[in-house]
Amino acid sequence: MKTLKTISVVSILTAVALVSCHPAISSFDASSSNEPSLGSSTINVSSSENSSSSSVLNSSSTTISSSNSQSSSSSKETSSSQQSSQSSAASSSSNAISSSSTTSSSSSSSRVSSSSASSSQAPNSSSSASSSNSSSSSSSSSSSISSSVSSSSSSSSSSSQSSQSSSSSSSSSSSTPIAPVDPLANYETIDTFSMRMPAEFEPASMVKMCYPINMPLSVYKSIAETNKVLLLVNPDNSNKSRITKARSELVGGGVNADNVTFIDMPIDSDYAYWVRDFSPFYVFKEKQLTITDFTYNRPRYEQNAVPSALAEYFNIPYNKMYLTHTGGNLMQDGRGTAFSDDLVIQENSNNRNKVMTQMQRYTGTDNYVITIDPQGDYIAHIDCWGKIVAPDKIIVARLPETNSRYQYYEQVANQLANTKCVYGYNYRIYRVDEKGGNVVAPYTNSLIANNHVYLPLGSNATDNQNAIKVYQEALPGYEVIGLKGFSANDTYGRQFLNTDALHCRTHEVPDQNMVFIDSREVYHGEVDLKEHYVIKTNVVSYANEELDNVTIHYSINDSQYIEKPMNQYLETTNYTFVFEGLESGDEVKYYIDAKDAKDNYNIDPTCGALDPHHFIIK
Repeated sequence: MKTLKTISVVSILTAVALVSCHPAISSFDASSSNEPSLGSSTINVSSSENSSSSSVLNSSSTTISSSNSQSSSSSKETSSSQQSSQSSAASSSSNAISSSSTTSSSSSSSRVSSSSASSSQAPNSSSSASSSNSSSSSSSSSSSISSSVSSSSSSSSSSSQSSQSSSSSSSSSSSTPIAPVDPLANYETIDTFSMRMPAEFEPASMVKMCYPINMPLSVYKSIAETNKVLLLVNPDNSNKSRITKARSELVGGGVNADNVTFIDMPIDSDYAYWVRDFSPFYVFKEKQLTITDFTYNRPRYEQNAVPSALAEYFNIPYNKMYLTHTGGNLMQDGRGTAFSDDLVIQENSNNRNKVMTQMQRYTGTDNYVITIDPQGDYIAHIDCWGKIVAPDKIIVARLPETNSRYQYYEQVANQLANTKCVYGYNYRIYRVDEKGGNVVAPYTNSLIANNHVYLPLGSNATDNQNAIKVYQEALPGYEVIGLKGFSANDTYGRQFLNTDALHCRTHEVPDQNMVFIDSREVYHGEVDLKEHYVIKTNVVSYANEELDNVTIHYSINDSQYIEKPMNQYLETTNYTFVFEGLESGDEVKYYIDAKDAKDNYNIDPTCGALDPHHFIIK
């Protein structure tokens, strides 16, 4: 008679959890099923005294069954057709592990890595490994682990050690499937805002600037080298176009006029050139770029008319919200969070509820962070002391401790440092030093456009170099270009100031055909050890084009980056990837990029491999 070794659920689950000497990585495709299942390779093992253990890897479901002679006659009489139907059902859903034995066997020291298979592929159900006694045979369409155990009903302890084949007629018994952990079982989709205000650091189609020039031509030249420029040309005093003159002046200054579009646009005065402040807010509604206007907080009729004129020029919808605001006192992350200092509350009759309601209704801002104005100057614009440069990064100015405004700058820096970003952890704060007083240091009043930072330089050379380094640290891979303003004795007062520099005099126009990658609640820092780590993101093509690829690039323990396609989740625009088999101490870095059929491209996080998402297993 043959004695069959028993295999317990605990041992099997332990073996499955420790199946790899190296982390196994799998992407998850649930597009073909309403109930996503992990299409991972399976391990099939049979054990008896007269046959060696074998293992088979395939993409079908795994059933682990163990029978005990104490099972009822109905379970003993389970037919092979019932087993076949159970196996078929298991192969169409998640891997199943079933057992009626509670006895553990000796643990296996072998570890096998498991990789995933797309759920759209037909599972391989031809491979199986089974254990049976010589008087019985098994046939099953799905892979299984079978262990038959018989004993007398009066001694369960002895039956857990051996069984006699005298009861060979009862070797066929029922199995109760127990589904393993499905990494997407409780998946919650990321629904990108039906209305959202894109961030400055997202892809831009052009940069708005004004004429007559309000900065040296070298600034216009630098921006136009890598960006399209929309130049708003103020008519002369006789309301005659000055486009011809503007073109001639820019070309004479070495500006690439082929990258400049000249349009007539009345803006009240040649010296009211703060296009940041009177430009509208650009808002995506579903996949349509729109313009949202507000009441400009300056009594300038023509500038208040610019937003509607731009809507007509771009041929995009125009909306008006009932809020007094200004562009220099707003920065946003493109994912529903925006920042302003409390000027916006004061200018709306201290009606905070109105401000929050209007911003949510017209711009999709669900989290509106209001700070004090640490600068304490007349302008009270957030871009004079702070700048959001990525979904999780904010640059904040810092003054010497001896400066009377020092404590207020620290107050806002601490407030922002304790605010959670869209990724689920607190914002990373970078500090740029300014001397305060009459020393010009307008470093947060920079422009970000298409992987370039255009940084206004101040009056202290050492501070200028330190500011460039701060931006390079915050945005590795970006080109940081320091630009000088007019001299301090400029006849028309166009020099850079701590309250007025490059950001105030430019404004990006979002690319209405951009690809947007929306990742939320990412793994970051130290995380607990678990079986699966699901990476998910939502990818939107605002051009309504098919996505050519959504790719995750990952590195484990500083290995070379590996590229893998992410899998679409059901019929949504969500894409997933599953890390499996990671061990304590493993360090994972990854980033995601996507491209549509028209080659519109984007990356998350902003700096890709140079500053990826990053987590370590405890």
